[in-house]
Amino acid sequence: MKEDEPHFRGEDRYYVLGKTDNERLLFVVFTIRSNKIRVISARDMSRKERRLFYEQIEKGTKIQE
Repeated sequence: MKEDEPHFRGEDRYYVLGKTDNERLLFVVFTIRSNKIRVISARDMSRKERRLFYEQIEKGTKIQE
């Protein structure tokens, strides 16, 4: 999970790269309000994001699947 700095609009926003149970690779942007997660955007990963995702897996970085 990382902060989504370029789209800062007065609230903390984060993004995460992940994989669904059906092996779909997603890029999700979210914020936390009142102890609830609010999804701002969810879309398929770009080619660059897929490359980063798999590089992190190869390095052994903990990624939730």
